[in-house]
Amino acid sequence: MEVSRTSKIVQVVTLICISIWSFGSNVSSENLAFTIARCKPKEVHIAYGESTSEMVVVWSTDDQCGPSNVQFSLNPWGPFETAPGESTLFEDTAGLKNYFHRVKIRDLKPESNYFYKPNSQGVPVGPYIFKTPPASAGSNEAHFLVVSDVSSTYPSVPTLHREAATGKFASILHAGNIAMNLSSANGERGNIFFQAMEPAVKAVPYMVAPGPNEQEDGTYKHYLQRFSMPLLDWPMKTYQMWYSIDIGPVHLISYSTEVFSTGQGQEERQHDWLIRDIKLANRNRENVPWVVAFGHSPMYCSYEDPKLTCNKKTSDIKKGLEDIFYRYGADIIIQSYGAAYERSFPQFKGVPVNDNYTNPLGPVHIITGGASPWEMEYNFTETQPDWCAFRYTNKSVMSYGRLHIVNASHAEYEQVNSENQEVLDSFTITQIKHGQFSIEDLPENISATIDKNIQDAGGKPGVLNVEEIGEAKDQTRIEQLLKGDNRNRLIIGIIGGVVALVAIVVIFAIRGCRKRRRTTRRWEQMDINYGKKFYSKAPDKEEDNDFEIDMSDGTEGTRTLLNSGD
Repeated sequence: MEVSRTSKIVQVVTLICISIWSFGSNVSSENLAFTIARCKPKEVHIAYGESTSEMVVVWSTDDQCGPSNVQFSLNPWGPFETAPGESTLFEDTAGLKNYFHRVKIRDLKPESNYFYKPNSQGVPVGPYIFKTPPASAGSNEAHFLVVSDVSSTYPSVPTLHREAATGKFASILHAGNIAMNLSSANGERGNIFFQAMEPAVKAVPYMVAPGPNEQEDGTYKHYLQRFSMPLLDWPMKTYQMWYSIDIGPVHLISYSTEVFSTGQGQEERQHDWLIRDIKLANRNRENVPWVVAFGHSPMYCSYEDPKLTCNKKTSDIKKGLEDIFYRYGADIIIQSYGAAYERSFPQFKGVPVNDNYTNPLGPVHIITGGASPWEMEYNFTETQPDWCAFRYTNKSVMSYGRLHIVNASHAEYEQVNSENQEVLDSFTITQIKHGQFSIEDLPENISATIDKNIQDAGGKPGVLNVEEIGEAKDQTRIEQLLKGDNRNRLIIGIIGGVVALVAIVVIFAIRGCRKRRRTTRRWEQMDINYGKKFYSKAPDKEEDNDFEIDMSDGTEGTRTLLNSGD
């Protein structure tokens, strides 16, 4: 490729320049080689920032190697602009030490090829290339690669390299269990994985969701520091491992199914965020019609592994997510458990609401197969449930998915053999009217079956969790304020308000007292003899208008008409 040749030329030129500099500054060749080896950016990967007009570049070095930056341009030969970066030390619980660097490239033009060179302490790599997607408003098409349970040592990785090199994919969606897992081999597994994946993820934005393997070190530490996702702090925090972003015609939601096992209020935080996010997305469905959500553990599956909860009548994941996605009209939900591929008819509460994919009345669930081999302890031996449209055990076949949003009303999905690119399954969704789903719109027999399943799971027929919890929270804001950190803020705010009110009352009271005291003193200082009478002589006229005010009382004046002759 042209970029590959350009990259090699730039690296050679860079090495020559560094060698000339080292010769002139008496830097030994050994020190120069050491600096290059320790500071050369590696494990480069990109992701979207706050929007698709911002790209975030992350890489690692063996030493601190600051400052870091990225040079970028629309032309492989420049001129290059420079975006500054930040760095953080990463120490694995097993003792592994890396330095991670992050740079945000902002104000990118849509549908444009950008060439970029990560640089740490004067040691650059590249230029690499990525392509920005069309602007969301008015954009009709987007392609996504869908993977899960990817390990660096299996044939899926070279296949992903080839797919990424086509330049047509807007993103790689990784639904958890990254590297199987990042913290293995004292943390080296993560390094090996990113080195293997680099050709794909330095070219296509790598968007992720956490799976159970991400917490095998007990901390999510690798996941939180190796990735930077939209609108989240970096390093990321365990209390916010979810995000959303508009990519062309798709409002993409990454959610965490791990919140249902980790506790610490994360389930409730995600629940409230998810409702607010999809509500906002629904206001923009005219411009961004499709809502696609992806996470790891499925809500539904028919694979017979007893350790799975997706084949049970109820689960925390079903209870925490299904009603929200149904109520607010998620079109496609992507999940995985690695051992098999399954897809549902449009369904709710385990009941198919359509027997095809034309104008679905509920979300379509896709359980993407693992891209690594599995030991098949279990299989599909029981009858395929009504909600399941197709299922396929991985056996020795590793697979991944391709999601193609064709336009505002059509989406295509393929599940593909990782080794030979044979299409194992494909289907098309036609949705003319995107938006909220409702049980009231369903045929009576289907809604009755759904109500029965809700009741069997311990719920109330016709009542969704989102209506009981989410809607009430929107209507009663005070309930949100009385929980967690918000409660502390509310208490502090109330105390501060009371103190301010008391201070205002005291100030006005003091001012009032001062005014009364001043009035009394002025009256007492007046030189008035209350025993005297004040006379007023009227002008010389025929009328007798002289009058007298008797002040002897001091409280009640009396008036007496006088004779001018007295």
